[in-house]
Amino acid sequence: MTWLKFALWLLSIYSIYYVALIFWDKLQTKRGETGSDKHELTFVEEINPIQSLVEELTGSGKESSVAFSGGVSLKQLFNLAREESVEYIKSVSF
Repeated sequence: MTWLKFALWLLSIYSIYYVALIFWDKLQTKRGETGSDKHELTFVEEINPIQSLVEELTGSGKESSVAFSGGVSLKQLFNLAREESVEYIKSVSF
């Protein structure tokens, strides 16, 4: 038996196996379609929003000390690195 024959036999066995599984699954779903969805679970829970501790401390929660200015171009990124506004080479300590 050559490798080609072995691979073809193996491929055919797997193909037959998976076709049989698909066929078996189709048979099982056709039998179960006679009734309605008997096994459907639903959970209804009322969730009331609460104010977090951070919102209580900062007030409205919309104020932040971080200012976002949007993206920067590559030239601006190098200028920020030159001014040491961003760290780009320093090692990370654990």
